[in-house]
Amino acid sequence: MGHKIEDLQSTVISTRIRLARNLEDYPFPKRLTESQSREVAAIVRHALRQLDDYWQEYDVRTVGTVKAMLLQESHLVSPALVESGRGSVFISSDEKVSVMVNEEDHLREQYIVKGFDLASAYERISSLDDGIGRFTNFAYDEKLGFLTACPSNVGTGLRASVMMFLPALERCGKLGAFVKTWSECALTVRGVFGEGTASEGYVYQISNDKTLGLSEAEILDYTHSAVTEIAAAEIQERKRWLAEEGDALRDRALRAYGILTNCYTLEYREMRELLTSVRLGLALGFFHLKGEYTLDDLIDSKRPYSFCAKYDLFGAEQAERDRTRAEVMRERLMEILDRN
Repeated sequence: MGHKIEDLQSTVISTRIRLARNLEDYPFPKRLTESQSREVAAIVRHALRQLDDYWQEYDVRTVGTVKAMLLQESHLVSPALVESGRGSVFISSDEKVSVMVNEEDHLREQYIVKGFDLASAYERISSLDDGIGRFTNFAYDEKLGFLTACPSNVGTGLRASVMMFLPALERCGKLGAFVKTWSECALTVRGVFGEGTASEGYVYQISNDKTLGLSEAEILDYTHSAVTEIAAAEIQERKRWLAEEGDALRDRALRAYGILTNCYTLEYREMRELLTSVRLGLALGFFHLKGEYTLDDLIDSKRPYSFCAKYDLFGAEQAERDRTRAEVMRERLMEILDRN
């Protein structure tokens, strides 16, 4: 059965490739002394400075809560790194590649790209990994492959993740069946911010859960197969859902759009719930986008810390934040979305 590109465009939000690496002659991060931790960071810093791109460094110990949370909301650092209170991150000039230092492993190299593009995402992060590897030695075993703090990452150290919007599969209860089927190929489903986090607005992260005994090509291939099959099943369930409850779904989406474009005050939680209904309406064809700016861009930019930073609202009362959120949401939603 073929998979239409439209199926992927309406279900896949983004693609992430992450590589876990550790340096020879150093214990894993949890056993590092403070001086060893700084030595590891210095080695990574030196390696990155030899490469072509410019890298901005942020030390979790000194960056402050606001900046740390902004980086987390942008998916450039993990919740684990922020919560650890130690370690650092290097971010590329285009803010799409990040190298976390001394999280669970010495290095967590990751690249996130919009849409479904495992090949190009892997190509970029693999090139970076090769570059860093020219200036340091990674912990590697001839039989096991790359050595990592967590046994599930031993081998290639590769995690291929795809963020997907799956309202119909969640609604009909079939998502669990897909997870069970693909778990035999070591696939796992996580929340928006990765391991240990919850789904948000029908959004799930689909990724491989095994790196040992598989090549990078094999991991990318079966992740691709899983995502395309899940996307096709989601589209089929959407058609069934639309046939059964089309009027109710249209009403739900238009009511949400109406509130978002007319309300005077808007709490974050309410905004998130309403935008989920609008996103569903967009997926079902009740709306269309006017330009290249996507609904996901809008959602990400309105997360609590990102929103307050952009509109200088950290010292503002909650009522002022809610009024500003309503005003901004009204303007931006009308700019990017039209009813069909």
